[in-house]
Amino acid sequence: MSLGRALLIPGLIAVLAAPQIAFALSLQEAIALAQRANPILAQAKARTDAAEARLAQARAGRLPGLTLFGEAGQGTTDLGGFFGFGHADVSPRAANLELRQPLFSGGAVSAAIERARQGRDAALAQAGGAKALLAAQAAEAYVAVLAAREILALNEAQVRQMGEMARQAQLQFNGGEISRTDLAQTQARLAEARAALARASGDVARTGAHFVTVVGMEPDNLESLPAPPELPRSLDEAMATALQTSPALVAAQAQARAADAGVRYAKAERLPTLALSATASSARDQFFPGYRADGVSFGVQGRWTLFTGGLVSGRIDEARAGARGAGFGVDSAKAQVREAVVGAWEDVQTSRVLVEAAADQETAAASALDSVRNEVRVGQRPTVDLLDAERETLSAQSAGVAARGGAVAAAYRLRALLHGD
Repeated sequence: MSLGRALLIPGLIAVLAAPQIAFALSLQEAIALAQRANPILAQAKARTDAAEARLAQARAGRLPGLTLFGEAGQGTTDLGGFFGFGHADVSPRAANLELRQPLFSGGAVSAAIERARQGRDAALAQAGGAKALLAAQAAEAYVAVLAAREILALNEAQVRQMGEMARQAQLQFNGGEISRTDLAQTQARLAEARAALARASGDVARTGAHFVTVVGMEPDNLESLPAPPELPRSLDEAMATALQTSPALVAAQAQARAADAGVRYAKAERLPTLALSATASSARDQFFPGYRADGVSFGVQGRWTLFTGGLVSGRIDEARAGARGAGFGVDSAKAQVREAVVGAWEDVQTSRVLVEAAADQETAAASALDSVRNEVRVGQRPTVDLLDAERETLSAQSAGVAARGGAVAAAYRLRALLHGD
């Protein structure tokens, strides 16, 4: 975590704890809050910590070990006159201190360290991928709330507009200026607008609940929709980045390297091991009363297993099969990343086109509505045409809101495939 982010979060929490202060939550702050206490990220962090611990264990195989053994007791012995000893009370005691430094393990220690290191790298990549995915989910939740609220406001305005039109239509019908059909059509559109308002209100509640699930707080005061994050300039550039930094692919590659190291570790069981040993020992009353022995020894210990009945061969075959499977996993991850990047890239491009098209549609619908409103006012067109124009304008405005939010969400989904941050 960067220093800026580390300082941001405590300050953000402090401000949130003071409800009397008006606070507008930005998208980046929402992402930081989502990543702060998310259980999935906590699980990923725990797996990373466990991988770090396994690496520390593997590295310990190169270091000396110091072992202290001791025992003490109380009893009696009767040697029946041998060595001149009969019945006697004894307090047998012994202590042994051994220092052992591995010298050669057939490559087992190096392979274990490499396997643990690659496992740690895989865990880090997976944690980064989970963090990037959560950022995309937080962005989607953020823009969904903004879009739902804006669409709700549009529908509220539509209901007010339709309500006024229905009131005017009732007055015109009472004065004999319009037919019952025109009145019924106006009232039907008012009912339709009220139904749309109810759906929009439900969307606000649903998106707010999802925001709380993802971010961990109510979306009471959000900043306006931000611009999409910076992205690669071409699909080729995005693909090249993904094949280098995609969390899923980086994790698969690390797991494949760990599996290769596992093969080397299994093969090392066929080779001898050597260690330097230094021992200091002390014994009292061990064999007869008054027995005393102290000693110090230095030497080299060796061990070579010559026959295991196929146990080692089986472990090697198992490790090789795991390595082949991990290699196929890399191929599969590459194919999935390519497919996902192409899909996400096309979503980004489509969203940009939709934003432009929606803007044109909004402009055209607003212009058409103004023209129809004037034509209805002078009696050149029926009221139903104005109702249709109002509906089309609302549809265009809602599509524009959805398109702008979709562009931001699509950009964050693509980023999640390219970077583990």
